[in-house]
Amino acid sequence: MEDYIKTTDFSGPAERVLAAAITTLTNNGFAIVDRSDVEATLAGPGFNSTRQNPLVGASRIKIAASGHTLHVNAELGGVESMRRFLMRFPFLLGLGLGAFFAVFGGVFFGQLFGVGFGAPGMAGWRWAALTLAMGMLPSVPWIVISPMMVRRIRERTHRALDVLVSNSTFASRAA
Repeated sequence: MEDYIKTTDFSGPAERVLAAAITTLTNNGFAIVDRSDVEATLAGPGFNSTRQNPLVGASRIKIAASGHTLHVNAELGGVESMRRFLMRFPFLLGLGLGAFFAVFGGVFFGQLFGVGFGAPGMAGWRWAALTLAMGMLPSVPWIVISPMMVRRIRERTHRALDVLVSNSTFASRAA
């Protein structure tokens, strides 16, 4: 699993830094798992869509303030689940559509043309192979698109966590 680790200095009380970070995270659906005066662990709701707040790309966040240093460690489980989805879904969708058209299209065209299964000149397994390949054809661009989308999701989650750290440390200076 991929991790995000950031350490930064702050001035002001540690409680205020923790409170600012916890407020932001709980407003985005995170649940407090463990909390003390100087550290907190929160669990995220998980990614369901790329249109969600990029903070939910983190599945678990641990925030600790020791002295005047803030340590943030996040597991990017939401990013990992979106990566798995984007790598598998287009392939499996193409495979499912290809299989559907191979079987049901073959039966329909076989009855229509009176050749049993398939179409004239393409009966049987040749028909099944052709329709399976044609069903997979739309998933070919996703070989390039999926890794690009995953990289963008990961970058957005890193930036959102950087902003969380920055805003939390700024809140400790505010009176």
